[in-house]
Amino acid sequence: MRQIHKFYLTEFLKTQRYFIPIMILFLQFHKLSYTEIFLLYAIQSFVVFLLEIPSGVFADLFGKKAALLISRASLIPAYALFAVAENFWIFLLAMIFIALNKAFKSGTHKAFIFEYLEQNPSKITPGEVFGKNKFWARLGEALASVAGGFIAAKFGFPVVFVFALIPTFVNFVNALTYEKIQEKHRVKKFSLSMHFQHIGESIVDIKSKKIVQQLIINSAIFVSCMEASEKFFQPYMIEAQIPIQWFGIIYMIILIFTAFGSRYAYLFESKFSRADIANISGLIGIVPFVILGLEFVSISGIFLFFLILFLKSARRPAIITELNTHIPSDKRATILSTDSLFRALFLLAFLPIIGRLSDSFSIYTAMLIIGILLVLNQIFFGIPRTSKNRVRIDGDS
Repeated sequence: MRQIHKFYLTEFLKTQRYFIPIMILFLQFHKLSYTEIFLLYAIQSFVVFLLEIPSGVFADLFGKKAALLISRASLIPAYALFAVAENFWIFLLAMIFIALNKAFKSGTHKAFIFEYLEQNPSKITPGEVFGKNKFWARLGEALASVAGGFIAAKFGFPVVFVFALIPTFVNFVNALTYEKIQEKHRVKKFSLSMHFQHIGESIVDIKSKKIVQQLIINSAIFVSCMEASEKFFQPYMIEAQIPIQWFGIIYMIILIFTAFGSRYAYLFESKFSRADIANISGLIGIVPFVILGLEFVSISGIFLFFLILFLKSARRPAIITELNTHIPSDKRATILSTDSLFRALFLLAFLPIIGRLSDSFSIYTAMLIIGILLVLNQIFFGIPRTSKNRVRIDGDS
């Protein structure tokens, strides 16, 4: 079926982000401080959260294809702005367009695929399509990472975004040619008061369960620390005297390892409780921050960043599964929404602080402070061990 191949093409094209291996260096090239760089990412994260529900309502009212087109189209001005930007405010506008892309694509493409296959029965199953989608996405991401390093080294940082515009535009055209699906549009309006009412209800439930509080806070701190450390990876490779053209290859290897980390994380649950997995990985995560914080600069130091990124990817499934076992099904959506809100708010406050510390002292001092925060996180918000890993049955209290 031709439409199925368009789904695969979308996954390949959307990951042609050649700038990933050099993004932080690109922003530094334009004289942005760490404070400004971290603030850009913090605001982007918060905007994504704010747009999550309105974008879902838009898809309900005007259709999933319309939402997909907005998602694809928003990357075109984003990359164009990055290519010509010279100051913080233009970069911020570009980041907001990126946030628009993330919010409108969240879950929409999978829903479109599922409904298309439902309305056009064939031998191919949704599971097969989603599996092949992941294959083409990871393949595209790996190839783009390698290409990005070489493009930046040969043509310069801004040109990377010019190259990225080509597959981005093709992907928009590809979405335009998607076959139509029948959708039952629910006529409703987005209610800000209802949104905050849901958040308020979930907060009441969270306050009544200490373990849910610990899971949400522990996860927010851990993820924020990992997010912050990622921004130091490229400057660290420069200090370790690794050629820029090798950055893409290194990122490709990381992508492979982190993909396997997420894919097989569930195997640990057959040997250890999810609380043990969360706590042990939380403690292991302290080690690279302490070593790097003591100004260890070496090519071998990239393995410490490998460990940080691997733990970020492999730990999350255990945390989210454990959280789901402690919340009732009728409040699951609102509590998970609150979890996302808390992480977004924590990132909004935390990233600029780490950026300021990096500017005032050094990235190594910032890494050491992050390590100390991870220690405090495990002391005060460590996850208590439950009797066994179990999946909550609807109706459990």
